[in-house]
Amino acid sequence: MTKQNAADPVSSITLVAPATESHPCSPDAIQDAPADQEPRYSLGRFLLGGTAVIAIALFAWPMLPRVYESTATLVLRPTDNEGQTDFAQAMRQPLDENSIISALDAFNSVDLAQNVIDANQLAMDDEFKVKQGLASKVHSVIISMLGSILPQTLARDTPLPAPKDMMAGNVSSADTRDAAKLRNNLWAKLVINRNRLSYTVNVGFRSTDPLKAAMLTKSLVSAYLDTQVKRKAENVEGMNRVLEDHVRQARDRANTSAAEMEAFLEKSGLIDQGAEISLEAQLSALSTELATARARSIDARTRADSLEVMKSKGTLESAPEVLASPTIQRLNQSLTESMSRLAVMSTESRNILEQAQVERDRIVASVRVESDNWAEREQLLSAEIDKIRQDMVERRKAGLHLDQLRREADNDAQVLADAQTRLKTRAPTLAALKPDAEVLSPATVPIRPIFPILPLYAAGSLGMAFLAGAGMNASAIRRDAKRLLKI
Repeated sequence: MTKQNAADPVSSITLVAPATESHPCSPDAIQDAPADQEPRYSLGRFLLGGTAVIAIALFAWPMLPRVYESTATLVLRPTDNEGQTDFAQAMRQPLDENSIISALDAFNSVDLAQNVIDANQLAMDDEFKVKQGLASKVHSVIISMLGSILPQTLARDTPLPAPKDMMAGNVSSADTRDAAKLRNNLWAKLVINRNRLSYTVNVGFRSTDPLKAAMLTKSLVSAYLDTQVKRKAENVEGMNRVLEDHVRQARDRANTSAAEMEAFLEKSGLIDQGAEISLEAQLSALSTELATARARSIDARTRADSLEVMKSKGTLESAPEVLASPTIQRLNQSLTESMSRLAVMSTESRNILEQAQVERDRIVASVRVESDNWAEREQLLSAEIDKIRQDMVERRKAGLHLDQLRREADNDAQVLADAQTRLKTRAPTLAALKPDAEVLSPATVPIRPIFPILPLYAAGSLGMAFLAGAGMNASAIRRDAKRLLKI
C-alpha cells in the first residue's frame, strides 16, 4: 500500500517497456516517467521494523544478566584511641571534608580488598577471578617459544615470587600480578555513596548473585571496622610497651637509689643511731675534764712561777708549799732541837740545813712537774675533743648526703608508683576500643536487581522500535530532509 496525495488529480499510468536491443530506452522516455515512483512513507515497513525490535527485546529480556547491589549504611564519628562513645563529643568535634574523604578512600585499600578476597575465596569465583584473554594467551605462547630459543635475559616474562621467598614471608600472595588484577576486578564492583552532606555513607558491592553481594558487603564492613580497632589496639599496645619500659626503668632507678642509700648508711656508720649519743656524751665529759685540767694547769704553772721567783730572791722558806711540807717541818724541828743543846755540832746543823735545801728544791721541781703534767693533759683533752667534733661534723655531712639520697629514693619510688598506676589504668583499654564508624543498617540480600530496570528497558525498547521503523522509511525521510534543507 502506498500513500497518495489527495489533492493531485487522477492521471493515467503510462507503461514504459524495458530497454532492449529493438526498443532502446531513451532519456526522453525516462523523463516522461510519472513522478509517483519517488520514495514514499510506508506504515507497514514502520510497523515491521518496530515489531521486530520489540520481539528481539522481549526475547532478550529473560536472558539479560541481573546485577544486584547490596549496601550497608555507616555513620562516621570521631573517636579517640580509647573508642570514645560519647555522642556529644562527636558533635563538639565535627569531621571536616578531608577526614570524610580519607575515610571513604580507606575502603579502596589493598588490605581491605585482600581480606574480602580471602574471606570469600574470590580467586576461584568465576565472576571475579582473573581470566586469561586472547592477547595474554598469545603472549604466553610466544614467550614460551622464545624461552627455549633465546637467552633468559632476552625472553623473559614478569617473574613470579619464588616459593622459598613466599615461605620465608618476604613476599606475600597479594604481591603477584594476578592478585592485583583480582583486586581491580573487585574494586570495579565496589559501591561507595555519601548521603548528602551528612556523616552517613553507603558502601557495598554489585554482583550477579544477590547472596554474594550481601556476603561481600558484610566482609568489607567487618574488615573495615576490624582494621580500625586493630590500628587503635596497636597504638594502645605501643603506648603500653612504652609505659612498661618506663615502669621498668623507674623500678631500676628506685632499686638503685635504695641500694645506694643503704650502702651509704653502712659505710658512714649512720645506721648506728647510738654512736651519735655516745659521741655527744664523750664530748660533754671531755669538755668538763678539759676545763678542770686547764684550771689545774693554770694553778700549777702559777705556783711554779711563784716558787721560782721566791727561790731566786731567797725567800723560798716562807713559801706555803715549803711550810706545808712534813719533811721541812721535821727538819726544822730537828734543827731547833740541835740548836737547843749546849754543845752544838756544826756538822749536824749543816746536814740538816742541806737536807732542808734539797727538800725545798724538790718541792719547786715537783710543782713545776705538776704544772707540765696538767698542761700536757690539757693538750691531750683538747686533741680528743677536736677529734670527736670532727667525727660529729663528718656525721653531720653524711647525714645531709643521706637526706639527699633519701629524697632521691623517695622521688624514684613516687615515679615508679605513678608509672604503675598509669599502666594499671590503661589495662582495660583494649577491651573498650571501638571503631570510628557505626553500622546503622547492615547489608541485606537484595530482592530486586538494579539492572536491568523494566521501565527503562521498556522505554528503551520502544525508542529502538521507533528508530527501527524510521529506518525502514529512511529514503522518504532523507528526501524530505533534503527538501527542507533546500528551503
